[in-house]
Amino acid sequence: MALPFPQASIKLDYPLYAVSFDPQDANRLVVGGGGGAGRSGVANKISVVETVDQGELRVAGDIALSRDEDSVMSLAVADRANDQLSYVYAGVNSSPKEMSKGKNNHLRTFSVEQTKSRAAGAKNPDVQVAEVSRSAFFANPDADTYQPVLRISGSIGAAATRMCKEPQLAIFDASGPKPKSKGVLKLDKDAEDLDIIQCENGEYLLAYCHKYELYLVKIGQKNSDPELIFTMTEDHGELAAFRSIRFVTPSFILAAANLPKSSGVILQGFRLPTPGHDNARISATVRIPKNISATALAIANASPPPSPSTPVGNTQFVIAVAGNDSSIYFYSMDHKALASIQLLSNLNPLYTLKDAHKGDNITGLAFSNFVPPKQHLTQQFLKLASITLQSGVTVHSIALKRHIDVSPGKPVDETAARYVTALRAKAPSRRPVVITLSIIVLIMAVIGQGIMEMYGMSKPIINAQKFLPSWHGTLRDPAHPPAVFNKDFLISKLAGSGVNTAETLVMWEADHPVVDAEDSPGGKKIALDVHDEEVHGPAKTWEELPDAQKNAWKQRMQSAGAWTQNMGESVFRGILFGELAGAVGHAVAEGLA
Repeated sequence: MALPFPQASIKLDYPLYAVSFDPQDANRLVVGGGGGAGRSGVANKISVVETVDQGELRVAGDIALSRDEDSVMSLAVADRANDQLSYVYAGVNSSPKEMSKGKNNHLRTFSVEQTKSRAAGAKNPDVQVAEVSRSAFFANPDADTYQPVLRISGSIGAAATRMCKEPQLAIFDASGPKPKSKGVLKLDKDAEDLDIIQCENGEYLLAYCHKYELYLVKIGQKNSDPELIFTMTEDHGELAAFRSIRFVTPSFILAAANLPKSSGVILQGFRLPTPGHDNARISATVRIPKNISATALAIANASPPPSPSTPVGNTQFVIAVAGNDSSIYFYSMDHKALASIQLLSNLNPLYTLKDAHKGDNITGLAFSNFVPPKQHLTQQFLKLASITLQSGVTVHSIALKRHIDVSPGKPVDETAARYVTALRAKAPSRRPVVITLSIIVLIMAVIGQGIMEMYGMSKPIINAQKFLPSWHGTLRDPAHPPAVFNKDFLISKLAGSGVNTAETLVMWEADHPVVDAEDSPGGKKIALDVHDEEVHGPAKTWEELPDAQKNAWKQRMQSAGAWTQNMGESVFRGILFGELAGAVGHAVAEGLA
């Protein structure tokens, strides 16, 4: 079966740990990794990979780093200084020798410069990658410290330590080749992941997570202290741990959390604290229905605002989660802005790329920055890059389509068109709920019918009596059998089993006499059948009969063996009765006697 997303792949010659798209060029991404310090024989590199078309990738340029130093563990591409030059910030530890002296220039800056357009058959790379600066922001580094996370938004960057005796988070200016420190926060615990976003007022928000806790930092002229805004709680005995976080908007953040023992992943959208609410609140959540652990998370706005100062309106976000099963799980989520109210909704699965890297370990994901065109002349795509420990780079192209929000009673505004994924997300099916409820109702009906049969209040349909022990018998009072059984007995005694009990029945005195066992004629026979006024004449309900007729009918039915005093008069309801000849005379005679 053909994949819904066109893909292009390339194999490099070193393990990959970090990936980032050029924010101003969706056809260019930067990857980094390597074999680390030592004599492993595997180089430490940063490579610029470009998309030739939807089915082909090529290395446009790279730089080999010192094998005495650590591999590239994190990187981010900043906004371009001009059309020809961009800067890449990377986390690379100094050599063990330097670190033993207390020196670790962990933050490197590289320039990526366009040299010339690719010509047919040209062997020279299109870009030149060069190291331009080294910086050290972390205090008191030890031999095990490294920089695994690095994020940039606008002109501000942030990096965090791992395996450091004194966990730290550095904030720096990323507007030029030499980053400038804007403060270092001392943390109580290592940051598992972090993200940063520029707000409408020009300030920034930074979030980081550690296992079960989510923190928020406000960055401005003065940075705030980390604020604990959410703590994971157990759900049915399971306590999920944060693995990765990404800002959705300045009001929302998305987190991927792993359940214990690789039993699944929970995606949660959090509304950040607002006046009157000190903690973040869950706005959307979904569980990936697989026994996996998340290894990477990426999110992209399908219709981003033209600038950070523009509020985010109605839009769709595309989410990708990499699992330890080498699969990529795509989800979509809607952001709705109604006046001053903002909502997250429809966090639904979009598609699953099963075994996307043929069993290789996915170490990173990154979406391209999609810029909506002014005119929709060709098919538009959002790109997702994924990298593996086994040196693989793959770019999937996700098709987009124009979407116009239609409001009842308002004219359609063509200029308000936005983009959404061409592939529609799958909303949760109601079928399992309907089936479950139907089964519950059926079970309750069977139990109810069984109880009614045991108490003798219903006809035997499921024959519940046969499931009871032989000594149990029936729960009904044998001296007062239920009316439904008595009425059935009366009808079957007088008319047999062929009469339609759903119709109105009439009881009348037949013209032919009853013949007894000795073939001697007796009184007239009582007959019962479906009422037909032309055949049977007028008839009355039991309540309409005079007392003399009632007594006469009782005597006749007793004589026929169809009724006893214990059966009561309720069995006569719903049956019409004809007039018995001589009933009044008999009653008068009995009265005179």
